Amino acid sequence: MNSRFLLKVYGHIYPADTTMYAALETACASALADAEDVPLLERDGDMVRISFEGTYFPLEDVLAAVEAQLRPEHKGKLDVLDMEGWQLIRHTFEKGRIVRRSASLNHVLDYSGH
Repeated sequence: MNSRFLLKVYGHIYPADTTMYAALETACASALADAEDVPLLERDGDMVRISFEGTYFPLEDVLAAVEAQLRPEHKGKLDVLDMEGWQLIRHTFEKGRIVRRSASLNHVLDYSGH
């Protein structure tokens, strides 16, 4: 495998208020990112974006923080690319629920035309 990262995590959730942002910031505090200069969390209006590449991401803490704040009007997703296990795990936030699905990265790349 050519990737130097074991995990890549990308996602967003909206509408996110200050309380949700603070909860996510606390949940992400123990993440071990590859580069310190890339922000793990970013606010874009009422959206919070997560962008992570590194060796450890506190997934269960982040999902618990989202679940504690989740309301029916929230929308978004959190994709976890496990480069070592070659798997995509997608968490979708919709209608007050978190739905988890997974697929082989080979299947995902075939489906997207790459």
